[in-house]
This record gives sequence, C-alpha cells and structure tokens, in this order.
Amino acid sequence: MKIRIKASVDCVSSAPVILDPNTAHPRLVLSDDLTKRFDIFECVLGSEGFNSGTHSWDVEVKESECWSLGVTTASNQRKGRDFCNTDVWCVEYDPYGLSRSGFRVEQDLERVRVDLDYDRGTVSFSDPVTNTHLHTFTTTFTDTLFPFFCNFDEIKCLRILPVKLTTENH
Repeated sequence: MKIRIKASVDCVSSAPVILDPNTAHPRLVLSDDLTKRFDIFECVLGSEGFNSGTHSWDVEVKESECWSLGVTTASNQRKGRDFCNTDVWCVEYDPYGLSRSGFRVEQDLERVRVDLDYDRGTVSFSDPVTNTHLHTFTTTFTDTLFPFFCNFDEIKCLRILPVKLTTENH
C-alpha cells in the first residue's frame, strides 16, 4: 500500500515546501532508483534545506489519522530506528502510540502551521484554523534543517499548503 503525502495541486507553483523523492520511505515511492531513503519511518523530507531566515508552511492533516511533522537536521540518520532520537523538532498526532518523537497533540486538527526561525532558534507549531499555539521548541541550530512529514495512515493523505495570511498575521 502507498501512503500519500502531496503538495496541493492547485498551488504547486507557490508551495512553500517541495518534497524530495530521494528521501521517501519505500511506501511513499515517487519514482525508481532513489537513494538516502527512510527505511523504517514512513517519512519524506523537503528538497530545500534552511540555514538562516524565517520559513512557514501549513500542512492539512484532517484526513490522516496518525501523523508527525516538523524539521530535522541534514545529518540526522534516516536508516534504522534512530531518526527520532535526536535532532527532530516536531508535533505529532498518534492515537495508536506508534510514534514517540515529538510533542504530542491530543486534539484532532484540520491544519498545522510550522514557523521556523532559524536565526532565533525556534520552531513553533500552531493551529491556523483556531489561531491556537500548540508548542514551541527553542534551541541553537548549527546544521541545515529540512522540513519532514510522516504519515502513518495507509489511505488518507497530508497536504502541504502555502501559509494563508489573514489580517491578524500582518
């Protein structure tokens, strides 16, 4: 079975995160002959890393029953079970207890906003639908960071969307 993660079709040209098929878990296969894949966790990385500045993206999670998303370092191990042990800053919704890597949200959400401020060393997560803060990690980043997305739902998908600014965001 293929687990789906996709950028919104109607906004690919302005998608804030383009997925890197070379990192996709085999159940997320996008094409043949790919390397550096996740082999245990059903994850994929963004194709562009960040080592300065501020970056934001929204992920529609309402269709997935179990997910994890955030940022990780370029040097983080993708093989084996060590991926979640270090250099992962994420939120997750996991009613089944499958994952153990990040800040667990108890509520079933429609969307999650990721706000990365590399220079200030923060990764913040919020619910843009209700304008509710979920969690903030604070650290000193020294390595390039990549967005990552894990979807443990075999049928439903996550959708990566551009941040929709409202008058409250200005």
